[in-house]
Amino acid sequence: MPAELIALVQDFVHWGRRHLDDAVNAARQHIESPANWHRLVLYALTDALACNFLLVGTLAAYLQEQGLDADLLRRHLQSPDPYRYINQEAFDLLAGLMGRPVAEGQQEPTWHLIGRQIAECGAPARR
Repeated sequence: MPAELIALVQDFVHWGRRHLDDAVNAARQHIESPANWHRLVLYALTDALACNFLLVGTLAAYLQEQGLDADLLRRHLQSPDPYRYINQEAFDLLAGLMGRPVAEGQQEPTWHLIGRQIAECGAPARR
């Protein structure tokens, strides 16, 4: 498995964990204010979900590019539709991770830049 994918998993798990911690903290801090509780807890949880969704999509896009059997990919994703996860952001993130150039004259997509930065920084040290 490429080191860039390991770095991606470590980075996104770190951020996902932070969003989940934010949800727990918001739930504890705003127990007396239901409107703030609902808003802040759901914001943090949907941020964590978005991290996981993009992580899964990027890994699935990589496996798809590597020629993994479509039925096996669907089983791994536990979904009959891999494109539920694999979207343009996932392709952009993967392209940046793998050091693929942006087409000449085209602005670098945000997720391509983030993927490139994750690859350049490598896997964070273990805690």
